[in-house]
Amino acid sequence: MTQPAVSVAIPLYNKADFIVDTVASVLAQTFADFEIVVVDDGSIDDGAARLRQFADPRLTVIGQNNAGVATARTRAMREGRGIYVAFLDADDIWFPGHLSHLMELSRRFPQATLFGNDFAERSESSTKLQYEAIGAVQYRTVEDYFAECAFGRAPFYTSSCMVLRQRALDIGGFPVGNYCGEDLALWMMLAADAPVAVSNFVGCHYRRGIDSLSLQPSYRNAMDVSMSTLDDILKRHREWPDARKSAVREYYFRIALAHCLDCFRAGEFKHAKDYLRLAAGTQMQRRRLWEARVLAYAPGPLRGILFRLSDLRRA
Repeated sequence: MTQPAVSVAIPLYNKADFIVDTVASVLAQTFADFEIVVVDDGSIDDGAARLRQFADPRLTVIGQNNAGVATARTRAMREGRGIYVAFLDADDIWFPGHLSHLMELSRRFPQATLFGNDFAERSESSTKLQYEAIGAVQYRTVEDYFAECAFGRAPFYTSSCMVLRQRALDIGGFPVGNYCGEDLALWMMLAADAPVAVSNFVGCHYRRGIDSLSLQPSYRNAMDVSMSTLDDILKRHREWPDARKSAVREYYFRIALAHCLDCFRAGEFKHAKDYLRLAAGTQMQRRRLWEARVLAYAPGPLRGILFRLSDLRRA
């Protein structure tokens, strides 16, 4: 069999209401040299059965006992045959040009091992895809991936990125265990050793608020493997200039602050204050740190008001 250019890895767990639209968005891609590997991670709904309506030989569905999203994604990488692997969550949607622009990135920047398009968010209640044309697509390498993630908006999301398959497997794939942040950890390991290439093409619609992992205590309170990965990267790259090492540390602090706020929202004050202490060393995000400290000691009703104001400002 001819090796496809791209394997599309879709972990599936109890997303029967969305998986058909998700797979259909892959089959509608303008770039057609791909295969789709869906790993049904022990679902108890009929999502895998609904995929039987697709007769396309490029689609493979693999079943396994529930082992978590990291294991499912890594198995999809191992079972796939593509030179590259593009990831898509089972409730997200790709626009038709998504793979085409990812492959253009791979052609323009052959030394890169991690590629990403931009993405748009929509709420769970939204039924219409919103897409705005951006004019000429801009392709670039990220000057400092860690600085961009620490101080700006992430240039891609899991469902809008692609990796060089063998390189991702060589470093172990997604970390497996009682962790959160497995996807970020893999991007970090790839970005530490090779260029990252991105475009401003909006290739993916991310459905916000559908069974969000941050809403699940078992995930929210698990060890964040991306934070320990940043620690390991600093130990391995002592030769990096101070500015880049500082960006890695600030990325660590940003993740800690994000966990802190998630825990405050959930009323888990001990965990929130633990993350607050981990973020205390930030030099460039003092305002966010101050806001988190106000939340830590504000009375309950005032804390609710502050969260609503924060949500309005983000919106």
